[in-house]
Order: sequence, then structure tokens, then C-alpha cells
Amino acid sequence: MSDGQQVWMDNGSSRRRFLATCGLAAGAAFLTPKPSNAEAPLTDNSFGFNRYSDLLDAIRKRGHEWRTLGHCPDGSPVVAVKAGGEKLPAILISAGAHSTEHAGVVAAVELIDELRTDHAVYVIPCRDPMGLQGFRHVLSFGLGEELAIAGIDEVEPLLRSKGEVLYDADGRLLVLIGDYGYANTSFNRREYDGAAFLEPLKGRRMWFPSSRTDQPGAAPLQRAYTQIVTPKGEVLHLNRFHDTPWAPVEVRCILKLMAEVKPRLVFDLHEYGGDDFWMSARRQQTDDDELWELRMAREAVEAVKGIGATFPDAGYSPGSFFKELEPGAYWLDPSQRGEGLNLVDFAARHYGPGFTIETGMRQDFAKRLTMHRTVVQTAVQLFEERFRAA
Repeated sequence: MSDGQQVWMDNGSSRRRFLATCGLAAGAAFLTPKPSNAEAPLTDNSFGFNRYSDLLDAIRKRGHEWRTLGHCPDGSPVVAVKAGGEKLPAILISAGAHSTEHAGVVAAVELIDELRTDHAVYVIPCRDPMGLQGFRHVLSFGLGEELAIAGIDEVEPLLRSKGEVLYDADGRLLVLIGDYGYANTSFNRREYDGAAFLEPLKGRRMWFPSSRTDQPGAAPLQRAYTQIVTPKGEVLHLNRFHDTPWAPVEVRCILKLMAEVKPRLVFDLHEYGGDDFWMSARRQQTDDDELWELRMAREAVEAVKGIGATFPDAGYSPGSFFKELEPGAYWLDPSQRGEGLNLVDFAARHYGPGFTIETGMRQDFAKRLTMHRTVVQTAVQLFEERFRAA
């Protein structure tokens, strides 16, 4: 896939380069990280990066080169940074598949410098650059002109005045602007799958704004949550499609990288709308991989418990396709979910152990960062033990 190649939902839009991130020169290949000041602040914003361009500036200021894996519809690059050493097998760290889950993004950037290992580490710090740029950005992109929105209360009247209304009921508003959908809230419910009002958006993407005030790092309008309407009319988010040939460009980028580096340990840094910590593991293709997966999950949970993490109450389940392994850790059976494979599902089928880390978005931001980093560091130590003789 060449840089700038568009995907099935772009539909030839003349706006695909409007508001593209400017001056973001990309390295043609992975380069060894240059010496950098790991203690340098990532940004003046104590809750992470205000925009995706701030994230790229932070990586550059830390002395790193990145590789561009592809471009979003607005031209923003999906980038990866090589860290660690040269030893194989490799490790992959991903974050920001959902732009509102911002602590994982910041943790991924910090781990570029902080994670000490001889193994090659590949970090994709943000899998949804457009979403991280914010709702004002994606709406201006669709309109083809700069647009100022002062507050979340302006979203609905603005969408009604600028777009073609596709749905307006039950407190949910969805409009069509150019080639894209814009909503006031999520439509990610199966009750909407296949609905007639989604016909104009099949094979396209839609966005709704962050709106909570109790989730540090995702203030109202600060992020745009990306959803995809599949050709079948399902409304899904970007962390699906890893087993489909028509995946959006952001997913195709990470699939391309995984096929190249064949990671034997994968982390996907996520968050959920609660107050606790939990993580999910996957059944593996070999007994040896599953034993190491089990050990890494258990020791990671113990490590975060040691720094004060709390776990969901007994009986809590993230979904019917989860089975509790022990407090704070779950097995996930993606075959029961029926929405396509996410990144870690796919990694478990093709490469080896992998974990989805979930920190509570209502928690202190610094605490969320520490939990992400602690899980990764703990599991990588065991990974090194496993391959020490290799």
C-alpha cells in the first residue's frame, strides 16, 4: 500500500487532503531511535496531547524518526516508531484505536523511550489520527472549510443546518455532510444494523464528539470517535475489520506492519468508561503460547495491584464472550462476539500472545498511564525470559 492510497470509504472526495497535517515528513524506513531525553514533558497539556500534530511533535522532539504506514482520508499519516533493540521475535504496542481513550496513547509514546529490552519493539501510538485531532477538525474536513464550535451544545443545531438529516429520534441525530456521517452520539448498537437510514453511509465512516467532562484526556469536542458503516450496514468502530479484505486504511496499516515484523507479543492499550482496571487475554494456538499468556496475564495483574489498581467487583463481565480468569483478567472468545476480529484477536490467531489493557477513564490520568506502562513492562520481562536462550 503506497503512502496516500485511499480506502473504500473515501469515495473520491475532493476534500481528502483538506486540513491535512502539514509538514509531517515521514521516514522511508524504520531507523534506530536517537538518544533522547526520556524525562522531557510530552506536552504542556497535563492530560496528554491536544491534537495529533502535538503527538508527532513530541516524537520528533524526543529525537525519533517514524515510518508512515499510510494516510487517513484527511492526509494525516498513520505512523510507527521502532524502539528497543534488534533481537527477534518482535513486540508490537498499539494505542488510540478509539481516540477518546487517551491515556493509552500517551503511555505508548512514553514506552518508546522507557521500555528497556533487547527485542525489537514497534509502536503505533495512535491508530485514529483524525479522531485525536478532534471533532472540530473532522467536521471542518467534511465541510471543506474551517469551522469554529465553541461548545458541545452547538453541535446539534450546526449539524441540522449543515447536513442532510438521516436520523433524528431517541436523542440521536445523524446527518450526511459530503461523503461522511456526523452524529451527536454513538450509533454503535446492533439495533441500528441494516437500518434504511444507513444506506447513504454504507462503506463510509461517521464521527461523533467526545462529550464527557469526567474523563481526563477526552474533554467535550476534544476527540472525534470514529465509526464505520460496513457494506452490510453494520455500525462498528475501528478496532474491528482485522479479518476482512475491505478494512479501513487505519486497520490495513497495522495489518501490513504485523505481516512484516511478525510480533510474538502484542499489546493494545485501551480504556473503558469505569473506575477500575482490567485486561483481557486470548486462547492461543499452541499449549506453550497459552502457558506464557496465562503467566504474563497473572503477573501483570499482580503488578498493577501492587501499585494500587482496583478491579471490578466479583461477577462483573465486560460481555457475554468473556470468562473471568481471575480478578482483573479475563479470557475473551472473539468467535462469540460476531463483529469481526480486533487487533489482539487477530494477533492471537496468527502470531502469539497478546493483551488488551483497559484502564478506567474516570480515574486520575497519571494513574492510568502508570497502569498501562506497568502491564507492558511486566509482560516484556517475562517475554525476555522466554526467549533468553534464543
